[in-house]
Amino acid sequence: MTKEEELQFLEIIKETIIPYAQNMSDEQIKNLIETVQKQNPNLPFGFGNMLLEQIRLLKQSQ
Repeated sequence: MTKEEELQFLEIIKETIIPYAQNMSDEQIKNLIETVQKQNPNLPFGFGNMLLEQIRLLKQSQ
């Protein structure tokens, strides 16, 4: 990913996921990501882990 793509990705997470994730436990978020990964085998390897880490960081910063 380019730096611009990374910034855009973070903005999308902030706008779409963080409002829901604020009211969820870490375990709930992890389970949801695992379910989505199972339903979408075409996602790149490691995408779920990267998304979980970004959600954790953004949740803590807000």
